Amino acid sequence: MSENYMYSDFTPYYPNENEQRPDVKAKTKSKITVLKVLVFLLGAVLVLEGLLYLVVIPATSQVRVTFIGLQNLRAEDLGKKLSLHCDSRWIGFDTAVAVAQLSSYGAIESVSVEKRFPDKVFVKIKERIPVAVTLAEVNGKTCPVQIDKNGVLFKSDGTVPPSSLPLISGLEADSFFDGMHLDSKYRSLLERVSLIQDSNPAYFSAVSEIKVLPKEYGNYELALYPLYSKVRVLTDRNLCESALQSMMLVLEMVKGLRPNVSEVDLRYGAVSYKLHS
Repeated sequence: MSENYMYSDFTPYYPNENEQRPDVKAKTKSKITVLKVLVFLLGAVLVLEGLLYLVVIPATSQVRVTFIGLQNLRAEDLGKKLSLHCDSRWIGFDTAVAVAQLSSYGAIESVSVEKRFPDKVFVKIKERIPVAVTLAEVNGKTCPVQIDKNGVLFKSDGTVPPSSLPLISGLEADSFFDGMHLDSKYRSLLERVSLIQDSNPAYFSAVSEIKVLPKEYGNYELALYPLYSKVRVLTDRNLCESALQSMMLVLEMVKGLRPNVSEVDLRYGAVSYKLHS
């Protein structure tokens, strides 16, 4: 049995699907290079923006201050106060110093300062609410000074006090300075005035002055001076709506019956009066 062998120089060519042509390979490599460059550039831009936002702006930009809660005080005046004592750059702005400076204003009851990245500062202020007015010597001049219900005296900063605020005289104070506290014995009087202001402030439109009359052992009584009458009205320190109502009723009565009455006494639960001598 013979074996036959056949040889041929022809070798069939079958293309390899996993093998890329040289030109395609070069294009792919070029695209990858471009993509890497773009990613690098994008990363560099993000890093620069981050440095700008985190470092450059806080370190170089002027701080932007926003005041919240102002009623009578002016933002321009408070801003000037801060600019004199606080760094104008956000990164160096000291909130504790800002609070201390603004707290020196007698008209400010409370203040909080908050820094917000990258260049903002928010100042929240609660102003004192005046319940009465007194007269004090300021820089050699007698000026109206406002009082809140806690007995704190503060300047009006040029604004005219509301006409509904009663004038209280005779308060014991050695010297006036913005934000000073009156003696605690006047606290109850001012709280009562505040209650009347909240419920029916029209009562004080009929009173031109409330005068404190000192007594022994730190006690005191009150003398009320009606706006449209020359009659002085004496009452105890527990000022209330009923006392003001009684004052107006008695004044109407004595106006017709006794036109020469100089003083009405509402103390001790009874009504008496004095005549002009």
